[in-house]
Amino acid sequence: MITSVEVVSREIPYADAFPTSYDDQSPTQHVFVRIRTNDATGYGEGSALKWFTGDTADTMAAIVRSEFVPAIEGKPVGEALGDCRELANRLPGNPGASAAVEMALLDLRAKQIGVPVRDLLGQPRRESIPLAFASGALPAETVASNAVDAFDAGFRTFKIKVTPDLESSAARINAVTRELAARADPDEVFVRADANTGWESYERATSAIDRIDRQAFIEYYEQPVAADAVGDLRALRTGKGVPVFADEAIHGVPEVRELTREPSAVSGFCAKLAKAGSPTEIVRMGELAADADLPVTLVSAFESSLGVAANLHIASVLPTLSSAAELGANLIAEDPTDTSISRAPDTPVPEGPGLGVELDDALFD
Repeated sequence: MITSVEVVSREIPYADAFPTSYDDQSPTQHVFVRIRTNDATGYGEGSALKWFTGDTADTMAAIVRSEFVPAIEGKPVGEALGDCRELANRLPGNPGASAAVEMALLDLRAKQIGVPVRDLLGQPRRESIPLAFASGALPAETVASNAVDAFDAGFRTFKIKVTPDLESSAARINAVTRELAARADPDEVFVRADANTGWESYERATSAIDRIDRQAFIEYYEQPVAADAVGDLRALRTGKGVPVFADEAIHGVPEVRELTREPSAVSGFCAKLAKAGSPTEIVRMGELAADADLPVTLVSAFESSLGVAANLHIASVLPTLSSAAELGANLIAEDPTDTSISRAPDTPVPEGPGLGVELDDALFD
């Protein structure tokens, strides 16, 4: 039986400047959860992207305390997992809170039966996950220099943030592909341009794309248009032949079904716990993507190593992945866990039982 559920909210600053189209450098938002039984302890984390869902650290913590704690306290862990998913479906718009509670329950249940969390999620398919190097919308030469350093460190996938300014966006991508072209062939390295909806429309997106050299190095353009501009996404993919991934346009299973109906509007999509609100929901999303023969990119939304560990377990069971996941606690200034997962070109899935990473219990003192 669950004997206690403890909750703490925390804002954590960025480790370094990470500008995007949203132009929001306020601290990252987190809720941390510790769930105990007489024989084990489970840990969970929810992170919030305010511009996606409106969540903050305080609102996530408030929902966990007022809604999820009464629903699961005093119950067996297996029953609590079912009640958590049912409550999440009845409380739309609170993905950070539900992700934190479900993650902690999965960690707790896996520890009770002595297995890694991935064994609860599906069929394990891989023991390590390739990771991408990510850069904010910094000056072109800075981004290019950082990409060269990352290439020398073994990274082969590069996520570059772009902005509504088309000229500087194209210059940033061109600077990166110029450096990579001097070191590798297009089938050996992969560049992603993430506009975060900043190019807004088909017309502006095509104008931006036409300015970008060495298209062979582009793995995909991520959410180049507004989240509700599904027709523009489909036109870019089917009419212009541009590889496009959805991010803001996809939160869970319903959007995957809508965007992958023929002709598919996307070449793949990004999945985040901060949007889906559930590890098991992302697994379902990944299974639908595989049915449509599309890859998935797992993205951690500025999570600590606990959230990164959860994403690694999820990635290990998904049928189809893109060239690399975008995971790592390196973007935030604090990592309140017992084990920090360093971002490496190929990162092992933590060993169980559970998630393989635990929170520093001082958080809850």
